[in-house]
Amino acid sequence: MCGICGIHGPHDEALLRRMTGAIAHRGPDDAGFYRDGSVGLGIRRLSIIDVTGGHQPLANEDGSLWIVYNGEIYNFQEIRKTLEAKGHRFTTRSDTEVILHAFEEYGEACVHLFRGMFAFALWDAREGTLRLCRDRLGIKPLYYTQANGSFLFGSEIKAILEHPGVSREVDPEALDLYLTFQYVPGPRTLFRGIHKLPPGHWLRWQGGSVSLHRYWDLVVEDAEPGVIESEAVAEFRDLLEQAVRLRLISDVPLGALLSGGIDSSTVVALMSRMEPGAVKTFTVGFDVPGEPGEIAEARAVATALHTDHHEVIIGPSHVQDLPRLIWHMDEPIADQAALPTYFVCRLARELVTVVLTGEGGDELLGGYPRYAWFRLAERLGRWLPSLSAGGPVLACIGALAGARGEQLRHILANLSPPERHIAWIANFDAADKARLYAADFRARVAPGAAARLVQPFLEDGAPGDMVQRLMALDVHTWLVDDILTKVDKMSMATSVEARVPLLDHHLVEFVATLPIALKVRNLGTKRLLRQAVADLVPQATVARRKRAFQVPVAAWLRQGLREFTADTLRSQACRERGYFQPAAVDALLESHLAGRSDHSQQLWNLLCLELWHRVFLDGSTAFGSSSVR
Repeated sequence: MCGICGIHGPHDEALLRRMTGAIAHRGPDDAGFYRDGSVGLGIRRLSIIDVTGGHQPLANEDGSLWIVYNGEIYNFQEIRKTLEAKGHRFTTRSDTEVILHAFEEYGEACVHLFRGMFAFALWDAREGTLRLCRDRLGIKPLYYTQANGSFLFGSEIKAILEHPGVSREVDPEALDLYLTFQYVPGPRTLFRGIHKLPPGHWLRWQGGSVSLHRYWDLVVEDAEPGVIESEAVAEFRDLLEQAVRLRLISDVPLGALLSGGIDSSTVVALMSRMEPGAVKTFTVGFDVPGEPGEIAEARAVATALHTDHHEVIIGPSHVQDLPRLIWHMDEPIADQAALPTYFVCRLARELVTVVLTGEGGDELLGGYPRYAWFRLAERLGRWLPSLSAGGPVLACIGALAGARGEQLRHILANLSPPERHIAWIANFDAADKARLYAADFRARVAPGAAARLVQPFLEDGAPGDMVQRLMALDVHTWLVDDILTKVDKMSMATSVEARVPLLDHHLVEFVATLPIALKVRNLGTKRLLRQAVADLVPQATVARRKRAFQVPVAAWLRQGLREFTADTLRSQACRERGYFQPAAVDALLESHLAGRSDHSQQLWNLLCLELWHRVFLDGSTAFGSSSVR
C-alpha cells in the first residue's frame, strides 16, 4: 500500500518532494522519485509484497514506461505466469511490475485482468501520455486537477495543494451536497477544480487536455428467472472463500477488524479456517455506562472463533484528534464512525500491517433496512393510495414509530422515489437549508443538486427492481465517497492497509445478477449471506438484525464536548464564513444541548466543516486542541 502523486508541467525537485512528503503517512517504509523534463512522479511506500525488491517508481526494460502504484493485485502471480510465457522478463517479485508488463502486452485492456484494489499512474514517454487508473469500486482514492497549464494528481488532495498554483477555493454546490449527504459525492470535492477520478475509469492527459474512459460499471437489471436458490448460495460461498483467501497474500502480519456484525464475523470466520494460529482481531467500543454496544457482540464472536482479540475504548477526549483526522480525510466527511475507525486501526498497527474488513456487505447484499422499507412503500402506494396521500392515518403511524417517525412518514408519503430517498437520508433537507443558509450563500447554490444526483438511478424507467437500484445508487455514492474513503484515509493515517474481500469484483458481479428476493425479502435483509455462512459464525450473529454502528456523539455533545462544540460553532471565524445564519445555528445548538431534540448529526456536520476550514483554508495546525475536555 502506498501514496502516489505526480505532475506534468513546470516544476522542480523541491515541489515533487513536498508533494510526496505530504502523504508520507501512507508509506513510511520507502520513498521514490522520477523526473524527466516536465514529468515528475513520486511515491511513499508501505511495503506489503516483495518488501525488499518492490521499490518504485518502476520502469520497463528500455525506460519508456514508468509507473507509480497504490494497491494490491491479488492474482498477480497468475498474470505473471501468462506474461512470462509471452516472453516478458521480471526483475522483482512485486505486483507493480505485473501491471507494467501487462500494459505493455495488452494496453488499457490490461485492467480487466486485475483482481484487487488499485490506483496507479503510467507515464508513456513514447506517446507523451500520462494515464491514471482507479479500481472498479473505488477502494483506493485518486484525485487530480489542472493549474496554470499543469496537470497534478495524488492519492490525497493535500499532495496536490503543495503546488502554489492550486487555489483553496470552496465549491458552493459541493458544500450544499455535503450538508445533504454528510460527504461530497464524486467527481466533485469541496475544493473547486479538484476532482476525484471516478471508480472504474482511465484518465488520459495528453497535449494539455484530459479525457476520461469508463472500463467497468456495475450492471443492475432484473435477474433471469429460474435461479435455483441452493445453487446460488453454494456459488456465493465459493466466491466468498476465494475472495478472502486471495486477500491473505502478504509478506507482513495481518489481522481483521471485528465489529460483531455478520459481515466482519464472516470474514474472520473464513480467515480462521485458512490461517494457521489464532487470527488477530481488533474492536472499538465507547465509554458509555450500561451501553456495551457492538463490543460485547464482537467479544462473543471472538470467543466463538478463538481469535487473539484486542479492544480499544474511546470517549469524548478522543475527539481532540478530530482536526488531525480531518486533515487526513482531505475534505469533511461527517461520518461519526471515522473517529473509532482511526483508533481501532491505530490499535491494529501495534501488531499487524494489514487488516481485512467487512465493508461493502450492506450495499452488495441488501443490508440496510431502508431497502425493505422502500419496497413496502411501493406496495402500499399501489394497494393503499389513500394512505400514501397523507392524512391522520399517516400522522398516527409516524407518531407510533418514535425516533424513526419522521423517516417513516417520508417512506409512506406520496413522494417520487428520488424525493423519498433524499427525505430518508438527508442530514439537512430543503426546509432545514431554508432556515440555515445566509441569503448570499443561498444565491450561490443552484437548488436540486441532490435530486439530480440520484435521479438516473431512481427515476421511472430505470432498469432493475427498486431495491436493486437503491443498492446501485449506494455503490456509486455512499459506498465509494463515504465508507471506502473513510476506511482508506483512517487506516492509512496509521500506516495500515485495509482489504475488503466482500468487494471482490467477481463476487460483486455475481451477486448483482441474482433476484432481489435472494437478498431482501419482506423486511428481512442479507438472506443470501445468512444462508451461506450459517455453519461459520455463531447463530446469534446470523439471526441478528442490522443495527447501525452507534457512536454516542449525541451524549458527548451534551457532556464532554459541550463547550468545545458551542465555542467552535459560535466563533467569530465560523460566523464570518458567510454560509449560515447565526440564529439558525444557535437554535440547533440550544435545542440539542437542552435535550429537547437530537441534532447530533447536523451539529457534527457543521463541526467537521468548520474544523476543515481551519485546517485547510486558515492554515491551522492546532491538532489535538486542549479545549476538548
